[in-house]
Amino acid sequence: MNDRFIRLSVSLSRLQKVIQRIKTDGMNRIELKAGHTLVLCQLDAAPDGYRFSELTERCDLDPAMISRVLADLVRSGLVQKCGAPGKYNAIYRLTEAGRDRAVRVRAVVADVSRRADEGIDPGELAIFYKVLAQLTENLEAVEADPTAAFAPLED
Repeated sequence: MNDRFIRLSVSLSRLQKVIQRIKTDGMNRIELKAGHTLVLCQLDAAPDGYRFSELTERCDLDPAMISRVLADLVRSGLVQKCGAPGKYNAIYRLTEAGRDRAVRVRAVVADVSRRADEGIDPGELAIFYKVLAQLTENLEAVEADPTAAFAPLED
C-alpha cells in the first residue's frame, strides 16, 4: 500500500478533527456552534450579504447545513434575511450584533492561523496551499470518474 496515501489520509483526518474541536470550543464560548464559524466569517467578508446559493458555494457546505446554520443565526439576531421571500432568493447579511460577534471570531481565527503557521516559512506555506489545492482537484477528478482507479477491485 502506498505510504503517502496513508499519511495523507491520517494527517487530513487528524487536522479536520483538531480544527473541529477548536471551532467547537471557541464558538461554545459565545453560545454558537462550530458550524456557524465559516458562515459568520463569509458573511463578515460581504457587507452586502449573500444569497443562499452563494453562501453554500463559498462555504462548500451542503444546503441542508447552510439552511440550519442560517436559521440559527437569524433566530439569534446575528443575521438578517432581506429581500425576496423564501430562503433561496433572499439576501443574508450580518446585523450589528452579528458584525460585533464576527469581529471577535475573526480575531480568534487570526490568532489560531498565526499559531498554526509558526515555524513555517511563508514561501513554503504558499507552496503547501498550492499543492493542497492541486491534490484536492486531482482527487475530485478521480471521484468524478473512478473507473480506472477502481479497476483492480473488479478483478
